[in-house]
Amino acid sequence: MNTHLEKLFEKYNISEKDRYDINQIFWLLPLDKKQNLLNNFERLSFKIEQINKEINLERRILVWDLFEDIKLFYNNYWGRI
Repeated sequence: MNTHLEKLFEKYNISEKDRYDINQIFWLLPLDKKQNLLNNFERLSFKIEQINKEINLERRILVWDLFEDIKLFYNNYWGRI
């Protein structure tokens, strides 16, 4: 395990899942790319954060749409009885 990478995970509060994924990729990279990843970790962290925000927004939209569909079904179903 790369201790510098671990420190960056802690500093930028990277989730366990993302740590695992980054580690898997990191060890496949050539040395110059590894160094590049370490040097630009702040940018990577920012992009991961943005992606997670977008995913959470999409989840909220999907859940809200599902809720609206259930509500519509419920109103239509109970309106017939």
